[in-house]
Amino acid sequence: MDKIKKKKYGYFSIMGSMLKVSVKNMPVTFWAAVLLMALAEIASSASVLVKQNLFDCARDLTDGGSAGKVYGAAILLGVYFIVSMLCSAANRLVGEQFELRLQQEVGNLLHRKASKIDPISYEDNQFLDDIKRANTGVKSAVDVMWASLGMAGTFLCYYGFMGTYLAQIETGLVVMLCISFVPYMIGGAVRYRMHKHAAYEAAPYQRRGAYYGRCITDKEYARETRLLGAYGYFFRKFRENMAMARDIDWKATKKSEMVEIFLRFISMTGYIGMIVLLFYYLLQGRVGIAAFAAILSSLDTISDRLDVMFRGILPRLTDNIGSAENYMAFMGMPERQAKRKIPEGKTVSFRKVSFAYPGGKEPVLRQIDLDIKEGETIAIVGENGAGKSTFAKLLLGLYCPTEGRVEIDGVDTREIDPGDSAGKLSAVFQNFQKYKMTLGENVFMSDSGQPIDEKRILRSLHRAGLDEKSGEFGQGLDTMLSREFGGTDLSGGQWQRLSIARGLYRQHNLIVLDEPTAAIDPLKETEIYQKFAESAKNKTAVIITHRLGSAKIADRIVVLDKGRIAEQGTHEELMEQRGIYSVMYHEQAKWYA
Repeated sequence: MDKIKKKKYGYFSIMGSMLKVSVKNMPVTFWAAVLLMALAEIASSASVLVKQNLFDCARDLTDGGSAGKVYGAAILLGVYFIVSMLCSAANRLVGEQFELRLQQEVGNLLHRKASKIDPISYEDNQFLDDIKRANTGVKSAVDVMWASLGMAGTFLCYYGFMGTYLAQIETGLVVMLCISFVPYMIGGAVRYRMHKHAAYEAAPYQRRGAYYGRCITDKEYARETRLLGAYGYFFRKFRENMAMARDIDWKATKKSEMVEIFLRFISMTGYIGMIVLLFYYLLQGRVGIAAFAAILSSLDTISDRLDVMFRGILPRLTDNIGSAENYMAFMGMPERQAKRKIPEGKTVSFRKVSFAYPGGKEPVLRQIDLDIKEGETIAIVGENGAGKSTFAKLLLGLYCPTEGRVEIDGVDTREIDPGDSAGKLSAVFQNFQKYKMTLGENVFMSDSGQPIDEKRILRSLHRAGLDEKSGEFGQGLDTMLSREFGGTDLSGGQWQRLSIARGLYRQHNLIVLDEPTAAIDPLKETEIYQKFAESAKNKTAVIITHRLGSAKIADRIVVLDKGRIAEQGTHEELMEQRGIYSVMYHEQAKWYA
Protein backbone atom coordinates (compact mmCIF):
# COMPACT_ATOMS: atom_id res chain seq x y z
CA MET A 1 0.00 0.00 0.00
CA ASP A 2 1.24 3.44 -0.82
CA LYS A 3 0.74 4.70 2.70
CA ILE A 4 3.53 2.65 4.21
CA LYS A 5 6.10 3.82 1.66
CA LYS A 6 5.89 7.50 2.50
CA LYS A 7 8.06 7.17 5.58
CA LYS A 8 11.56 5.82 5.19
CA TYR A 9 12.93 3.41 7.76
CA GLY A 10 16.69 2.96 7.93
CA TYR A 11 19.24 1.16 10.01
CA PHE A 12 19.03 3.50 12.99
CA SER A 13 15.22 3.22 13.12
CA ILE A 14 15.53 -0.56 13.23
CA MET A 15 18.18 -0.48 15.95
CA GLY A 16 16.23 2.05 17.99
CA SER A 17 13.12 -0.14 17.86
CA MET A 18 15.00 -3.35 18.74
CA LEU A 19 16.88 -1.68 21.60
CA LYS A 20 13.62 -0.32 22.99
CA VAL A 21 12.02 -3.78 22.94
CA SER A 22 15.14 -5.38 24.45
CA VAL A 23 15.55 -2.92 27.30
CA LYS A 24 11.83 -2.66 28.10
CA ASN A 25 10.68 -6.27 27.73
CA MET A 26 13.79 -8.34 28.52
CA PRO A 27 16.37 -6.17 30.32
CA VAL A 28 18.13 -8.96 32.24
CA THR A 29 18.66 -11.11 29.13
CA PHE A 30 19.77 -8.11 27.09
CA TRP A 31 22.35 -6.77 29.52
CA ALA A 32 23.65 -10.28 30.26
CA ALA A 33 24.15 -10.85 26.53
CA VAL A 34 25.95 -7.49 26.12
CA LEU A 35 28.19 -8.10 29.14
CA LEU A 36 29.19 -11.63 28.11
CA MET A 37 29.84 -10.49 24.54
CA ALA A 38 32.16 -7.75 25.80
CA LEU A 39 33.98 -10.18 28.13
CA ALA A 40 34.41 -12.72 25.32
CA GLU A 41 35.86 -10.09 22.96
CA ILE A 42 38.22 -8.64 25.60
CA ALA A 43 39.35 -12.15 26.56
CA SER A 44 40.07 -12.90 22.90
CA SER A 45 42.09 -9.72 22.36
CA ALA A 46 44.07 -10.18 25.60
CA SER A 47 45.91 -13.12 24.01
CA VAL A 48 48.53 -10.77 22.57
CA LEU A 49 49.52 -9.61 26.08
CA VAL A 50 49.71 -13.16 27.43
CA LYS A 51 51.81 -14.24 24.45
CA GLN A 52 54.15 -11.24 24.78
CA ASN A 53 54.63 -12.07 28.46
CA LEU A 54 55.61 -15.65 27.54
CA PHE A 55 58.02 -14.47 24.84
CA ASP A 56 59.57 -11.93 27.23
CA CYS A 57 60.16 -14.67 29.82
CA ALA A 58 61.63 -16.97 27.14
CA ARG A 59 63.99 -14.20 26.01
CA ASP A 60 65.05 -13.56 29.62
CA LEU A 61 65.73 -17.27 30.02
CA THR A 62 68.21 -17.21 27.10
CA ASP A 63 69.90 -14.28 28.84
CA GLY A 64 70.34 -16.28 32.06
CA GLY A 65 66.94 -15.59 33.62
CA SER A 66 64.88 -17.95 35.79
CA ALA A 67 63.08 -20.92 34.23
CA GLY A 68 60.34 -20.50 36.83
CA LYS A 69 59.11 -17.35 35.06
CA VAL A 70 58.73 -19.31 31.83
CA TYR A 71 56.74 -22.02 33.61
CA GLY A 72 54.55 -19.36 35.26
CA ALA A 73 53.97 -17.63 31.92
CA ALA A 74 53.08 -20.97 30.31
CA ILE A 75 50.61 -21.75 33.11
CA LEU A 76 49.09 -18.27 32.73
CA LEU A 77 48.68 -18.91 28.99
CA GLY A 78 46.86 -22.18 29.74
CA VAL A 79 44.57 -20.49 32.28
CA TYR A 80 43.90 -17.75 29.74
CA PHE A 81 42.82 -20.27 27.08
CA ILE A 82 40.42 -21.94 29.54
CA VAL A 83 38.89 -18.62 30.64
CA SER A 84 38.60 -17.45 27.03
CA MET A 85 36.88 -20.70 26.04
CA LEU A 86 34.40 -20.43 28.94
CA CYS A 87 33.61 -16.81 28.07
CA SER A 88 32.99 -17.74 24.42
CA ALA A 89 30.72 -20.66 25.41
CA ALA A 90 28.70 -18.48 27.80
CA ASN A 91 28.45 -15.77 25.13
CA ARG A 92 27.05 -18.24 22.57
CA LEU A 93 24.59 -19.75 25.07
CA VAL A 94 23.15 -16.47 26.33
CA GLY A 95 23.29 -14.96 22.82
CA GLU A 96 21.09 -17.74 21.40
CA GLN A 97 18.57 -17.25 24.21
CA PHE A 98 18.58 -13.50 23.59
CA GLU A 99 17.88 -13.96 19.87
CA LEU A 100 15.02 -16.42 20.49
CA ARG A 101 13.45 -14.25 23.18
CA LEU A 102 13.75 -11.08 21.11
CA GLN A 103 12.24 -12.79 18.08
CA GLN A 104 9.28 -13.84 20.22
CA GLU A 105 8.80 -10.31 21.59
CA VAL A 106 9.05 -8.71 18.14
CA GLY A 107 6.63 -11.29 16.73
CA ASN A 108 4.16 -10.44 19.49
CA LEU A 109 4.35 -6.78 18.51
CA LEU A 110 3.68 -7.67 14.87
CA HIS A 111 0.62 -9.73 15.79
CA ARG A 112 -0.77 -6.97 17.99
CA LYS A 113 -0.20 -4.48 15.17
CA ALA A 114 -1.95 -6.72 12.63
CA SER A 115 -4.99 -6.88 14.93
CA LYS A 116 -5.26 -3.07 14.83
CA ILE A 117 -4.98 -2.63 11.05
CA ASP A 118 -8.23 -1.83 9.27
CA PRO A 119 -9.66 -5.24 8.20
CA ILE A 120 -10.36 -3.93 4.69
CA SER A 121 -6.59 -3.86 4.14
CA TYR A 122 -6.67 -7.65 3.84
CA GLU A 123 -8.58 -7.25 0.58
CA ASP A 124 -5.58 -5.42 -0.95
CA ASN A 125 -2.93 -7.51 -2.74
CA GLN A 126 -0.26 -4.93 -1.99
CA PHE A 127 -1.06 -5.23 1.72
CA LEU A 128 -0.77 -9.01 1.55
CA ASP A 129 2.71 -8.59 0.08
CA ASP A 130 3.51 -6.08 2.83
CA ILE A 131 2.47 -8.42 5.63
CA LYS A 132 4.37 -11.30 4.00
CA ARG A 133 7.49 -9.13 3.97
CA ALA A 134 6.81 -8.01 7.55
CA ASN A 135 6.59 -11.59 8.81
CA THR A 136 9.92 -12.36 7.17
CA GLY A 137 11.23 -9.10 8.58
CA VAL A 138 10.68 -10.19 12.19
CA LYS A 139 13.66 -12.54 12.14
CA SER A 140 15.58 -10.10 9.95
CA ALA A 141 15.13 -7.29 12.48
CA VAL A 142 16.44 -9.55 15.24
CA ASP A 143 19.37 -10.58 13.03
CA VAL A 144 20.18 -6.90 12.40
CA MET A 145 20.15 -6.27 16.14
CA TRP A 146 22.35 -9.25 17.02
CA ALA A 147 24.75 -8.71 14.12
CA SER A 148 25.08 -5.05 15.13
CA LEU A 149 25.85 -6.00 18.72
CA GLY A 150 28.39 -8.51 17.43
CA MET A 151 30.10 -5.91 15.25
CA ALA A 152 30.01 -3.32 18.02
CA GLY A 153 31.56 -5.81 20.42
CA THR A 154 34.28 -6.71 17.93
CA PHE A 155 35.03 -3.09 17.06
CA LEU A 156 34.94 -1.60 20.55
CA CYS A 157 36.33 -4.47 22.59
CA TYR A 158 38.53 -6.60 20.35
CA TYR A 159 39.84 -4.06 17.84
CA GLY A 160 39.63 -1.27 20.41
CA PHE A 161 41.94 -3.26 22.67
CA MET A 162 44.24 -4.23 19.78
CA GLY A 163 44.32 -0.65 18.48
CA THR A 164 45.30 0.69 21.90
CA TYR A 165 47.99 -1.98 22.22
CA LEU A 166 49.41 -1.28 18.73
CA ALA A 167 49.28 2.51 19.26
CA GLN A 168 51.53 2.16 22.29
CA ILE A 169 54.09 0.41 20.10
CA GLU A 170 53.81 2.30 16.75
CA THR A 171 50.91 4.36 15.36
CA GLY A 172 51.72 3.19 11.81
CA LEU A 173 50.44 -0.26 12.75
CA VAL A 174 47.07 1.27 13.73
CA VAL A 175 46.88 3.05 10.35
CA MET A 176 47.38 -0.26 8.50
CA LEU A 177 44.69 -1.87 10.67
CA CYS A 178 42.21 0.90 9.77
CA ILE A 179 43.01 0.57 6.04
CA SER A 180 41.81 -3.04 6.25
CA PHE A 181 38.35 -1.91 7.44
CA VAL A 182 37.34 0.70 4.85
CA PRO A 183 36.86 -1.51 1.74
CA TYR A 184 34.73 -3.96 3.72
CA MET A 185 32.47 -1.16 4.92
CA ILE A 186 31.98 0.09 1.35
CA GLY A 187 31.16 -3.44 0.25
CA GLY A 188 28.58 -3.74 3.04
CA ALA A 189 26.79 -0.58 1.90
CA VAL A 190 26.68 -1.84 -1.72
CA ARG A 191 25.37 -5.23 -0.63
CA TYR A 192 22.65 -3.62 1.50
CA ARG A 193 21.24 -1.54 -1.37
CA MET A 194 21.23 -4.45 -3.80
CA HIS A 195 19.52 -6.90 -1.44
CA LYS A 196 16.96 -4.34 -0.26
CA HIS A 197 15.75 -3.87 -3.83
CA ALA A 198 15.79 -7.63 -4.45
CA ALA A 199 13.63 -8.30 -1.37
CA TYR A 200 10.85 -6.01 -2.66
CA GLU A 201 11.02 -7.48 -6.14
CA ALA A 202 10.96 -11.11 -4.98
CA ALA A 203 8.15 -10.86 -2.37
CA PRO A 204 5.16 -11.39 -4.75
CA TYR A 205 6.80 -14.49 -6.27
CA GLN A 206 7.60 -15.89 -2.82
CA ARG A 207 4.02 -15.37 -1.64
CA ARG A 208 2.54 -17.06 -4.70
CA GLY A 209 5.10 -19.87 -4.52
CA ALA A 210 4.27 -20.50 -0.85
CA TYR A 211 0.56 -20.66 -1.73
CA TYR A 212 1.10 -23.18 -4.53
CA GLY A 213 3.24 -25.20 -2.11
CA ARG A 214 0.32 -25.32 0.33
CA CYS A 215 -1.96 -26.49 -2.49
CA ILE A 216 0.32 -29.53 -2.79
CA THR A 217 1.02 -30.33 0.85
CA ASP A 218 -1.78 -28.97 3.06
CA LYS A 219 -4.55 -31.27 4.19
CA GLU A 220 -7.45 -29.11 3.00
CA TYR A 221 -6.12 -29.19 -0.57
CA ALA A 222 -4.60 -32.69 -0.73
CA ARG A 223 -7.65 -34.78 -1.66
CA GLU A 224 -8.95 -32.51 -4.41
CA THR A 225 -5.47 -31.87 -5.79
CA ARG A 226 -4.74 -35.61 -6.10
CA LEU A 227 -8.22 -36.53 -7.36
CA LEU A 228 -8.19 -33.94 -10.13
CA GLY A 229 -4.60 -34.72 -11.09
CA ALA A 230 -3.62 -31.12 -10.38
CA TYR A 231 -0.39 -31.99 -8.53
CA GLY A 232 1.76 -31.45 -11.63
CA TYR A 233 0.11 -28.13 -12.40
CA PHE A 234 0.61 -26.76 -8.88
CA PHE A 235 4.16 -28.08 -8.78
CA ARG A 236 4.99 -26.25 -12.01
CA LYS A 237 3.48 -23.04 -10.64
CA PHE A 238 5.40 -23.48 -7.38
CA ARG A 239 8.66 -24.13 -9.20
CA GLU A 240 8.19 -21.20 -11.60
CA ASN A 241 7.51 -18.66 -8.85
CA MET A 242 10.26 -19.87 -6.55
CA ALA A 243 12.67 -19.90 -9.51
CA MET A 244 11.78 -16.27 -10.24
CA ALA A 245 12.42 -15.31 -6.62
CA ARG A 246 15.67 -17.28 -6.60
CA ASP A 247 16.86 -15.63 -9.83
CA ILE A 248 16.23 -12.17 -8.40
CA ASP A 249 18.24 -13.02 -5.28
CA TRP A 250 21.02 -14.65 -7.34
CA LYS A 251 21.46 -11.57 -9.53
CA ALA A 252 21.75 -9.33 -6.47
CA THR A 253 24.16 -11.74 -4.75
CA LYS A 254 26.33 -12.12 -7.86
CA LYS A 255 26.71 -8.36 -8.33
CA SER A 256 27.50 -7.71 -4.66
CA GLU A 257 30.04 -10.56 -4.54
CA MET A 258 31.91 -9.19 -7.55
CA VAL A 259 32.17 -5.79 -5.85
CA GLU A 260 33.32 -7.39 -2.58
CA ILE A 261 36.02 -9.48 -4.27
CA PHE A 262 37.52 -6.32 -5.75
CA LEU A 263 37.37 -4.52 -2.40
CA ARG A 264 38.96 -7.49 -0.60
CA PHE A 265 42.07 -7.11 -2.73
CA ILE A 266 42.31 -3.49 -1.59
CA SER A 267 41.82 -4.58 2.04
CA MET A 268 44.74 -6.99 1.78
CA THR A 269 47.09 -3.99 1.40
CA GLY A 270 46.42 -3.13 5.04
CA TYR A 271 47.25 -6.66 6.19
CA ILE A 272 50.40 -6.89 4.07
CA GLY A 273 51.37 -3.35 5.08
CA MET A 274 51.25 -4.32 8.76
CA ILE A 275 53.61 -7.26 8.19
CA VAL A 276 56.04 -5.08 6.25
CA LEU A 277 55.95 -2.38 8.94
CA LEU A 278 56.53 -4.93 11.68
CA PHE A 279 59.76 -6.15 10.04
CA TYR A 280 60.82 -2.57 9.35
CA TYR A 281 60.28 -1.52 12.99
CA LEU A 282 62.10 -4.63 14.21
CA LEU A 283 65.14 -3.88 12.03
CA GLN A 284 65.06 -0.26 13.24
CA GLY A 285 64.94 -1.42 16.85
CA ARG A 286 61.61 0.31 17.45
CA VAL A 287 59.83 -2.96 18.28
CA GLY A 288 61.19 -5.58 20.69
CA ILE A 289 61.50 -9.22 19.67
CA ALA A 290 58.79 -10.30 22.16
CA ALA A 291 56.27 -7.70 20.94
CA PHE A 292 57.19 -8.56 17.33
CA ALA A 293 56.54 -12.27 17.94
CA ALA A 294 53.29 -11.59 19.84
CA ILE A 295 51.89 -9.29 17.13
CA LEU A 296 53.03 -11.55 14.28
CA SER A 297 51.43 -14.59 15.91
CA SER A 298 48.20 -12.59 16.35
CA LEU A 299 48.01 -11.30 12.77
CA ASP A 300 46.22 -14.43 11.54
CA THR A 301 43.64 -14.00 14.32
CA ILE A 302 43.24 -10.30 13.49
CA SER A 303 42.79 -11.15 9.81
CA ASP A 304 40.39 -14.02 10.56
CA ARG A 305 38.30 -11.84 12.87
CA LEU A 306 38.21 -9.17 10.21
CA ASP A 307 37.13 -11.72 7.62
CA VAL A 308 34.45 -13.17 9.91
CA MET A 309 33.12 -9.71 10.69
CA PHE A 310 32.98 -8.44 7.11
CA ARG A 311 32.37 -11.72 5.29
CA GLY A 312 29.99 -13.18 7.87
CA ILE A 313 28.48 -10.66 10.25
CA LEU A 314 28.30 -7.62 7.95
CA PRO A 315 26.65 -9.52 5.03
CA ARG A 316 24.18 -10.95 7.53
CA LEU A 317 23.51 -7.39 8.66
CA THR A 318 23.17 -5.84 5.20
CA ASP A 319 21.18 -8.76 3.78
CA ASN A 320 18.63 -8.37 6.55
CA ILE A 321 18.30 -4.59 6.75
CA GLY A 322 16.02 -4.44 3.70
CA SER A 323 13.75 -7.14 5.10
CA ALA A 324 13.84 -5.57 8.58
CA GLU A 325 12.76 -2.26 7.02
CA ASN A 326 9.68 -4.06 5.71
CA TYR A 327 8.84 -5.00 9.30
CA MET A 328 9.38 -1.41 10.42
CA ALA A 329 7.23 -0.10 7.55
CA PHE A 330 4.41 -2.45 8.53
CA MET A 331 4.66 -1.39 12.17
CA GLY A 332 4.38 2.21 10.97
CA MET A 333 1.16 1.60 9.04
CA PRO A 334 -1.80 3.71 10.14
CA GLU A 335 -4.15 1.90 12.47
CA ARG A 336 -7.88 2.18 12.47
CA GLN A 337 -8.43 4.90 15.03
CA ALA A 338 -11.13 3.98 17.52
CA LYS A 339 -12.39 7.16 19.13
CA ARG A 340 -15.31 5.49 20.87
CA LYS A 341 -16.16 2.08 22.23
CA ILE A 342 -18.84 0.02 20.54
CA PRO A 343 -22.23 0.86 22.07
CA GLU A 344 -24.64 -1.79 23.29
CA GLY A 345 -25.17 -3.03 19.73
CA LYS A 346 -28.94 -3.13 19.80
CA THR A 347 -29.80 -1.11 16.69
CA VAL A 348 -28.08 -0.63 13.32
CA SER A 349 -28.74 1.99 10.65
CA PHE A 350 -27.45 2.24 7.08
CA ARG A 351 -27.53 5.78 5.70
CA LYS A 352 -27.07 5.93 1.89
CA VAL A 353 -24.25 3.39 2.14
CA SER A 354 -22.14 2.45 -0.86
CA PHE A 355 -19.06 0.26 -0.74
CA ALA A 356 -16.31 -0.75 -3.18
CA TYR A 357 -13.36 -3.04 -2.47
CA PRO A 358 -9.80 -1.70 -2.89
CA GLY A 359 -9.00 -1.72 -6.59
CA GLY A 360 -12.62 -2.53 -7.50
CA LYS A 361 -14.09 -0.69 -10.44
CA GLU A 362 -17.72 -0.94 -9.38
CA PRO A 363 -19.37 -0.63 -5.95
CA VAL A 364 -20.56 -3.89 -4.41
CA LEU A 365 -23.30 -2.09 -2.49
CA ARG A 366 -25.13 1.05 -3.67
CA GLN A 367 -27.17 3.59 -1.71
CA ILE A 368 -28.33 1.23 1.04
CA ASP A 369 -30.86 2.79 3.44
CA LEU A 370 -31.99 0.46 6.22
CA ASP A 371 -32.90 0.58 9.93
CA ILE A 372 -32.61 -2.55 12.07
CA LYS A 373 -34.57 -2.15 15.30
CA GLU A 374 -33.76 -3.50 18.74
CA GLY A 375 -34.95 -7.08 19.18
CA GLU A 376 -35.77 -7.45 15.48
CA THR A 377 -34.75 -10.46 13.39
CA ILE A 378 -33.85 -9.50 9.83
CA ALA A 379 -33.14 -11.88 6.94
CA ILE A 380 -30.92 -10.65 4.10
CA VAL A 381 -31.47 -12.70 0.95
CA GLY A 382 -30.39 -12.50 -2.66
CA GLU A 383 -28.51 -14.31 -5.38
CA ASN A 384 -24.77 -14.96 -5.25
CA GLY A 385 -22.86 -11.75 -5.80
CA ALA A 386 -25.70 -9.55 -4.56
CA GLY A 387 -23.48 -8.16 -1.76
CA LYS A 388 -24.90 -10.09 1.24
CA SER A 389 -21.58 -10.99 2.93
CA THR A 390 -20.21 -7.49 2.33
CA PHE A 391 -23.36 -6.14 3.98
CA ALA A 392 -22.60 -8.27 7.05
CA LYS A 393 -19.02 -6.97 7.34
CA LEU A 394 -20.24 -3.38 7.10
CA LEU A 395 -22.94 -4.03 9.68
CA LEU A 396 -20.39 -5.43 12.16
CA GLY A 397 -18.04 -2.51 11.65
CA LEU A 398 -15.30 -4.67 10.12
CA TYR A 399 -15.38 -2.57 6.95
CA CYS A 400 -16.19 1.12 6.69
CA PRO A 401 -18.43 2.33 3.85
CA THR A 402 -16.95 4.11 0.86
CA GLU A 403 -19.89 6.51 0.97
CA GLY A 404 -22.56 7.13 3.57
CA ARG A 405 -22.66 5.98 7.20
CA VAL A 406 -23.27 2.78 9.12
CA GLU A 407 -24.34 3.50 12.68
CA ILE A 408 -24.53 1.14 15.65
CA ASP A 409 -26.81 2.72 18.27
CA GLY A 410 -26.26 6.03 16.47
CA VAL A 411 -22.44 5.84 16.48
CA ASP A 412 -20.58 5.87 13.14
CA THR A 413 -18.66 2.60 12.71
CA ARG A 414 -15.66 4.63 11.48
CA GLU A 415 -15.19 5.78 15.08
CA ILE A 416 -15.24 2.37 16.77
CA ASP A 417 -12.87 -0.58 17.09
CA PRO A 418 -14.46 -3.78 15.69
CA GLY A 419 -12.31 -5.81 18.11
CA ASP A 420 -13.95 -4.10 21.09
CA SER A 421 -17.26 -5.93 20.77
CA ALA A 422 -17.17 -8.24 23.81
CA GLY A 423 -20.66 -8.79 25.19
CA LYS A 424 -22.22 -6.77 22.36
CA LEU A 425 -21.71 -8.29 18.90
CA SER A 426 -21.27 -11.83 17.65
CA ALA A 427 -21.18 -13.46 14.24
CA VAL A 428 -20.97 -16.75 12.38
CA PHE A 429 -19.38 -16.51 8.94
CA GLN A 430 -19.78 -18.75 5.94
CA ASN A 431 -16.01 -19.16 5.65
CA PHE A 432 -15.57 -20.34 9.23
CA GLN A 433 -12.30 -21.59 10.70
CA LYS A 434 -11.48 -25.14 11.85
CA TYR A 435 -9.38 -24.60 14.95
CA LYS A 436 -7.11 -27.48 15.91
CA MET A 437 -8.09 -27.38 19.57
CA THR A 438 -10.46 -29.25 21.87
CA LEU A 439 -14.22 -29.19 21.41
CA GLY A 440 -14.64 -26.98 24.47
CA GLU A 441 -11.90 -24.57 23.39
CA ASN A 442 -13.45 -24.25 19.93
CA VAL A 443 -16.57 -22.85 21.58
CA PHE A 444 -15.09 -20.98 24.56
CA MET A 445 -12.56 -19.03 22.48
CA SER A 446 -15.29 -16.67 21.23
CA ASP A 447 -15.67 -15.21 24.72
CA SER A 448 -12.27 -16.02 26.23
CA GLY A 449 -12.16 -12.76 28.16
CA GLN A 450 -14.70 -14.26 30.58
CA PRO A 451 -14.37 -17.28 32.91
CA ILE A 452 -15.14 -20.65 31.30
CA ASP A 453 -18.84 -21.49 31.62
CA GLU A 454 -19.21 -25.20 30.86
CA LYS A 455 -23.00 -25.10 31.10
CA ARG A 456 -23.14 -22.29 28.55
CA ILE A 457 -20.76 -24.23 26.27
CA LEU A 458 -23.04 -27.28 26.39
CA ARG A 459 -26.14 -25.14 25.82
CA SER A 460 -24.53 -23.52 22.76
CA LEU A 461 -23.54 -26.92 21.34
CA HIS A 462 -27.07 -28.28 21.77
CA ARG A 463 -28.61 -25.24 20.08
CA ALA A 464 -26.29 -25.81 17.15
CA GLY A 465 -27.30 -29.47 16.92
CA LEU A 466 -24.17 -31.05 18.45
CA ASP A 467 -24.07 -33.59 21.29
CA GLU A 468 -20.80 -33.78 23.22
CA LYS A 469 -21.72 -37.32 24.30
CA SER A 470 -21.91 -38.70 20.76
CA GLY A 471 -19.35 -41.14 19.39
CA GLU A 472 -17.28 -38.49 17.64
CA PHE A 473 -16.44 -36.86 20.95
CA GLY A 474 -14.95 -39.70 22.97
CA GLN A 475 -13.56 -37.34 25.61
CA GLY A 476 -16.46 -34.94 25.68
CA LEU A 477 -15.44 -31.28 25.72
CA ASP A 478 -11.79 -32.34 25.99
CA THR A 479 -11.86 -34.12 22.60
CA MET A 480 -9.07 -32.83 20.38
CA LEU A 481 -10.46 -31.88 16.96
CA SER A 482 -7.36 -32.62 14.91
CA ARG A 483 -5.85 -35.89 13.77
CA GLU A 484 -2.56 -34.02 13.52
CA PHE A 485 -2.56 -33.69 17.34
CA GLY A 486 -3.84 -37.18 18.10
CA GLY A 487 -7.55 -36.38 18.02
CA THR A 488 -10.45 -36.73 15.60
CA ASP A 489 -11.82 -34.78 12.65
CA LEU A 490 -15.36 -33.68 11.88
CA SER A 491 -17.49 -33.59 8.76
CA GLY A 492 -18.10 -30.28 7.00
CA GLY A 493 -21.58 -30.03 8.48
CA GLN A 494 -20.32 -30.74 12.02
CA TRP A 495 -17.63 -28.10 11.68
CA GLN A 496 -20.29 -25.64 10.56
CA ARG A 497 -22.51 -26.50 13.53
CA LEU A 498 -19.49 -25.96 15.78
CA SER A 499 -18.92 -22.50 14.29
CA ILE A 500 -22.58 -21.70 15.04
CA ALA A 501 -22.12 -22.85 18.64
CA ARG A 502 -19.07 -20.58 18.89
CA GLY A 503 -21.10 -17.59 17.72
CA LEU A 504 -23.99 -18.41 20.07
CA TYR A 505 -21.65 -18.83 23.07
CA ARG A 506 -20.34 -15.28 22.80
CA GLN A 507 -22.46 -12.96 24.89
CA HIS A 508 -24.16 -10.49 22.57
CA ASN A 509 -26.99 -8.12 21.96
CA LEU A 510 -26.69 -8.45 18.18
CA ILE A 511 -25.68 -11.51 16.18
CA VAL A 512 -25.09 -11.96 12.46
CA LEU A 513 -25.37 -15.37 10.82
CA ASP A 514 -23.73 -15.19 7.38
CA GLU A 515 -24.75 -18.34 5.47
CA PRO A 516 -24.02 -20.43 8.58
CA THR A 517 -25.77 -23.59 7.37
CA ALA A 518 -24.50 -23.92 3.79
CA ALA A 519 -23.01 -27.38 4.52
CA ILE A 520 -26.04 -28.61 6.52
CA ASP A 521 -29.03 -30.36 4.96
CA PRO A 522 -32.28 -28.33 4.83
CA LEU A 523 -34.13 -30.37 7.47
CA LYS A 524 -31.35 -29.94 10.03
CA GLU A 525 -31.06 -26.32 8.98
CA THR A 526 -34.69 -25.65 9.87
CA GLU A 527 -34.19 -27.27 13.27
CA ILE A 528 -31.11 -25.13 13.96
CA TYR A 529 -32.89 -21.93 12.93
CA GLN A 530 -35.84 -22.74 15.16
CA LYS A 531 -33.51 -23.17 18.14
CA PHE A 532 -31.72 -19.99 17.12
CA ALA A 533 -35.00 -18.06 16.98
CA GLU A 534 -35.77 -19.19 20.53
CA SER A 535 -32.36 -18.07 21.84
CA ALA A 536 -32.52 -14.77 19.92
CA LYS A 537 -35.68 -13.52 21.61
CA ASN A 538 -35.30 -9.90 22.77
CA LYS A 539 -32.01 -9.69 20.85
CA THR A 540 -31.24 -8.20 17.47
CA ALA A 541 -30.39 -10.79 14.82
CA VAL A 542 -29.44 -10.66 11.15
CA ILE A 543 -29.62 -13.85 9.08
CA ILE A 544 -27.94 -13.92 5.70
CA THR A 545 -29.00 -16.89 3.63
CA HIS A 546 -29.66 -18.07 0.11
CA ARG A 547 -32.20 -20.67 1.33
CA LEU A 548 -35.45 -18.73 1.47
CA GLY A 549 -37.29 -21.34 3.51
CA SER A 550 -35.20 -20.38 6.51
CA ALA A 551 -35.90 -16.68 6.01
CA LYS A 552 -39.52 -17.14 7.09
CA ILE A 553 -38.54 -17.02 10.77
CA ALA A 554 -37.45 -13.38 10.33
CA ASP A 555 -39.62 -10.42 11.30
CA ARG A 556 -38.58 -8.74 8.09
CA ILE A 557 -36.86 -9.93 4.90
CA VAL A 558 -34.61 -7.65 2.85
CA VAL A 559 -33.89 -8.66 -0.75
CA LEU A 560 -30.60 -7.49 -2.26
CA ASP A 561 -30.22 -7.39 -6.02
CA LYS A 562 -27.05 -6.13 -7.73
CA GLY A 563 -25.96 -4.29 -4.59
CA ARG A 564 -29.27 -2.49 -3.98
CA ILE A 565 -32.28 -3.14 -1.76
CA ALA A 566 -34.87 -4.38 -4.23
CA GLU A 567 -37.63 -5.45 -1.82
CA GLN A 568 -38.36 -5.75 1.89
CA GLY A 569 -41.22 -6.99 4.04
CA THR A 570 -42.52 -10.15 5.69
CA HIS A 571 -42.56 -13.47 3.85
CA GLU A 572 -46.28 -13.12 3.17
CA GLU A 573 -45.96 -9.52 1.94
CA LEU A 574 -43.12 -10.38 -0.44
CA MET A 575 -44.97 -13.40 -1.83
CA GLU A 576 -47.97 -11.18 -2.59
CA GLN A 577 -45.74 -8.69 -4.45
CA ARG A 578 -44.72 -11.47 -6.90
CA GLY A 579 -41.32 -9.86 -7.32
CA ILE A 580 -37.75 -11.16 -7.05
CA TYR A 581 -38.32 -12.89 -3.71
CA SER A 582 -41.43 -14.71 -4.94
CA VAL A 583 -39.66 -15.94 -8.08
CA MET A 584 -36.65 -17.17 -6.06
CA TYR A 585 -38.88 -18.88 -3.51
CA HIS A 586 -40.86 -20.81 -6.12
CA GLU A 587 -37.67 -21.81 -7.95
CA GLN A 588 -36.17 -23.20 -4.74
CA ALA A 589 -39.43 -24.97 -3.86
CA LYS A 590 -38.98 -27.09 -7.01
CA TRP A 591 -35.81 -28.55 -5.49
CA TYR A 592 -37.86 -30.30 -2.80
CA ALA A 593 -40.95 -31.11 -4.86
